[in-house]
Amino acid sequence: GEDPLPLRRAKITAEAAVKKAERATAAAGKARTQAEEDAVKASESRAAAEQDRIAAEARKREAEAAVEEARAKVAEAEAYLEEVKNQPGCAHGAIWWMQRELTEKKKFMPTAKGGIAK
Repeated sequence: GEDPLPLRRAKITAEAAVKKAERATAAAGKARTQAEEDAVKASESRAAAEQDRIAAEARKREAEAAVEEARAKVAEAEAYLEEVKNQPGCAHGAIWWMQRELTEKKKFMPTAKGGIAK
């Protein structure tokens, strides 16, 4: 007879290789499902970020419109102040004080927003 040991050893080695391959396949399957989940999460995050960007742009336009409206109101108030100043019998001290306060406020505004240099 033949020696059964090499045959048995080859059989055990083959079974071990099959088990190792099965474990590797299972691990690869887990990694694949995790990667698919991550891809779904990433696309959801991208969509949320896009919505946030759109909302931020809308808020920026609203703020710019409010700034323009405020700028128009300030110009209107200054024109009215000039009109009152040119009328006879007005309180020049009070008008001077209002002009001074306006000038002080403008000093602390950015020049791009209608402020003046200090």
